[in-house]
Amino acid sequence: MTRRAILILIIAAGAVVFCVAQTRRTSQARSNQASSASAIKYSVFLHSSAKHKGLACNACHQIPTRWTAGRDFPDVADFPDHDSCVRCHRPQFFTRQAFIGSGPSICTVCHLRAAPRQEARFAFGKPNNSHQTLKAKEERQFTIEFPHDKHQNVIASIKPPTSFSLSPGFDKLKLVGHQFVSAAFRRPPSDDQKRVYNNCAICHATNNTLIDITRSPGSFEPAPGTFKTMPQAHDQCFDCHWKNQKPAGPDCLGCHKLANAFVPPLFPARISAKFSHEGGKGEHVMECTTCHINITRANSLRGLTPDVPIAACTTCHKDSKKTTYPKAVTIEEEFEQYKRTGACTYCHTADVSRKKPPASHDAAAQ
Repeated sequence: MTRRAILILIIAAGAVVFCVAQTRRTSQARSNQASSASAIKYSVFLHSSAKHKGLACNACHQIPTRWTAGRDFPDVADFPDHDSCVRCHRPQFFTRQAFIGSGPSICTVCHLRAAPRQEARFAFGKPNNSHQTLKAKEERQFTIEFPHDKHQNVIASIKPPTSFSLSPGFDKLKLVGHQFVSAAFRRPPSDDQKRVYNNCAICHATNNTLIDITRSPGSFEPAPGTFKTMPQAHDQCFDCHWKNQKPAGPDCLGCHKLANAFVPPLFPARISAKFSHEGGKGEHVMECTTCHINITRANSLRGLTPDVPIAACTTCHKDSKKTTYPKAVTIEEEFEQYKRTGACTYCHTADVSRKKPPASHDAAAQ
């Protein structure tokens, strides 16, 4: 065998060894990548992940969304389009492993099923009239930064215009011509006409639906009208905060702050759960901040409670006020009942009514 032939064989053998080693390295790298990817649960989308939280909201979301989800105002009403996801997550969509079983799990972040031609999606946020399927667990990844104090000051400074408008199907106020509308008439309301004050009712409407409260102790079932609603969409906000008033609509982070995933409560914890905003006889017609005193100074929703001091109740529910409010059950009458039965049942549910009245109640009765 010639020297040239021997040299060719040596080069060929070296090339084979190099190719085998390169193939092994590539295979190992792919295996490591697949192992790393499998550790990430792509069926769950987290805004707080290292890469996601570095993106601007409009890098993925179209603001406003072309599809309105039944809303009559501009809004972010749908999930990002496929391009927003695919440009970063192509391996999770198009690798062979992704199609084993029921399809790419990343699809189920938005879609009910990860299958071809399955376009049905979960509801995005809380669309007004889209009737989409809600996810079984309504987890939220953002808290809302809402300063009641600033809004209360703005609302209180606005002079009521001469006209008013109520939203169809809602018991809340709207804006007409970029002004807050008041349902307070120039003449006093008639007996069958309830006065609506120009403040909290803009966002908090009377909840006239029957609420199933499984956590309520005893057999107490709140009647419709017991609670107020909380804003669940942008319609109240975007009356002011769409174009000019900061934070404007496209500035999502102006109100939405990243947080650990949580499931929001249906309603705030209440001690006096039998209190109804509509009143036992329809006579709780005070302006909201007459009782909700501290909320007007709150600059955040964190730790916020709709606490009402007992002194606010005894403004009306006291023996000395019987001349003005003859139908009111008074705190003195409740104390007498507690002495006889060991329970205060007019305001409180069974778990609270059997407890000894706190010192604040004694002081309010004096």
